[in-house]
Amino acid sequence: MGVTISNKLGQTKQNVKTTLDNAQTFAESLRGNVSDGVEIEIRRLSDYQLLIDVAGCETLGFHFKSVADINANSKDGFSYEHAVLTNGGKLTLDAGYLIAEYPQNEKWYSADFCKTQFAGSSIAHKIVADIIKIVASRCFYAEVNDEGDYYHTGILGDAVRAIRENGKLIDSLTGQLKAKGWQDDNITKGETKIGK
Repeated sequence: MGVTISNKLGQTKQNVKTTLDNAQTFAESLRGNVSDGVEIEIRRLSDYQLLIDVAGCETLGFHFKSVADINANSKDGFSYEHAVLTNGGKLTLDAGYLIAEYPQNEKWYSADFCKTQFAGSSIAHKIVADIIKIVASRCFYAEVNDEGDYYHTGILGDAVRAIRENGKLIDSLTGQLKAKGWQDDNITKGETKIGK
């Protein structure tokens, strides 16, 4: 539970590296240039995978995979990527047109989410959304859902409001669980700091 930005992305395999390079370069440019003491840690695990930690947010991840890999992972049990990208198996992912003959047509996909609820600053939510926007803008397919609304409106106050409202809901549920005898260490996993 908490304000989350989720994304479903599709990019041709040959363009994944440069797409993630752009996001990495942007994130690197923010280090030391962002107010409110927002710290950014970047981990580039491969040409197809980039992880970025922004302040107190969950890790923002982009891990592009082939359709074959996404489908194979779903056969081993639950696969978040497969479930999200195929709408619970109702859709078939397009691997690309004649990729054996034209490998430049191969399509890779990524699906992930980043919870920003517990960041120390609303700027962290903005940074996460802006990094996703950089990646999404280069993809042939992009679907982004920002529960804080900033991604689509560009109004940071929308994110602050959503985080504050979600924090009140979490506090209310926590109070109800405590009234039923639950202990804090079984309930509270983070604290909403934005808007308090």
